Amino acid sequence: MLSKQVDIAVVGCGVSGSSAALAASKNGASVCVLEEHTRIGEPTHCSGHVGIQAFTQFAPSIPRRIIENEIRGSVIYAPNGKSLTLCRADPVTWVLNRAEFDRHIAGLAQKSGVNVCLDSRVHGLKRSGNGNLRMSVRGHANRDVECKILIDAGGCGGTVSRYTNLPRPSPRMIVNSAQFNVENLADIDEDLVEVYFGQRYAPGFFGWIIPRRDGSAKVGLAAAPRNNVRRCFELFVKKHPIVSAKFRRAKILTRPMYHPIPVGGGNNRTYADSAITVGDAASQVKPTTGGGIVFGLACGRIAGETAAEAVRIGDSSANTLSRYEHEWRKLIGFDLRAMAWLRRTLYRLPDRQLDQIFAVSREMRADEILGRTGDIDFQGRTILSLSRDPRLLITLISASILSAPSLLRPWKATA
Repeated sequence: MLSKQVDIAVVGCGVSGSSAALAASKNGASVCVLEEHTRIGEPTHCSGHVGIQAFTQFAPSIPRRIIENEIRGSVIYAPNGKSLTLCRADPVTWVLNRAEFDRHIAGLAQKSGVNVCLDSRVHGLKRSGNGNLRMSVRGHANRDVECKILIDAGGCGGTVSRYTNLPRPSPRMIVNSAQFNVENLADIDEDLVEVYFGQRYAPGFFGWIIPRRDGSAKVGLAAAPRNNVRRCFELFVKKHPIVSAKFRRAKILTRPMYHPIPVGGGNNRTYADSAITVGDAASQVKPTTGGGIVFGLACGRIAGETAAEAVRIGDSSANTLSRYEHEWRKLIGFDLRAMAWLRRTLYRLPDRQLDQIFAVSREMRADEILGRTGDIDFQGRTILSLSRDPRLLITLISASILSAPSLLRPWKATA
């Protein structure tokens, strides 16, 4: 049953929401999480592909069963079908069971005292006479919930930010994704992800095949908002000359899941009086690949700690909560800006020009310099370190897809 009044209410039980709730609870606040779905982690939209070093820096320890595969590199296909393989001796990324990971983080939050409320959708929000926020919650239990601070982790399609007058991700900076699970694909290397560029099949982004150890794979694609992602995905699977050949004897295991991904590089403002946005709701997502797990974990923790401290001192004003934005921008702001630049540079290129970049990169052995890039969940400093190399663009494509170890300062917990 929902608590009628809590210190902190978190909307959304994904990675960023659970991370925020866990951090706030560990720092002494009473916390409830309002999740609109009836089961944590479902429906699953994310590929769960994370850089090992950055993930282990920010995530709690996870059971091995959540890791579906360990990836050592990638095969990147130019629009004309020519490929470039980049590989390391040791694994650089993990493929996670995203639903199980979400449930694991939520379980840790519950053990810490967080009240997780499923089938609980926020339908309205207003400020009460004492300055707290009062939410109208509908679903399994219809009632009002009052909190001192609200953390919106409900994704880029949520409505909570509208009630608090905080910016939502710009529709122009959202790509739409599609993904399903498949088995019996032909010609798949379990150690390598496959990435496909081309304006015909994945305009404004790319397609992917991410293998699992059990022989199945996650196949997906994202496209710029002006395109019909359903049609793009069908064309990719049935007509792409390389991908369609892999599907000749394949069995589709799940129906396609469609999901918007904000790639704008961070909202202009992520805090207000008594309110914070985090994760997809704040556009804290890698603009180059759409990955949000690591940033969601890191920013969620900062959000939870900031909110708990505000509760402790009895001040939930925007001035106090601005510390959250200061801290997350210090951690990932530069990298988000650099990745946004890279995305604008690369993903609008005509196919002919991208083919030329691939050809030059193959001739100049771009694979040889992948070994001197860091793990690129955080790519800003790597962009600077490679800025004088003519193979920069294709190397950064490769490294960003591999989520190649963070070059940022180590995380320093405040709790």
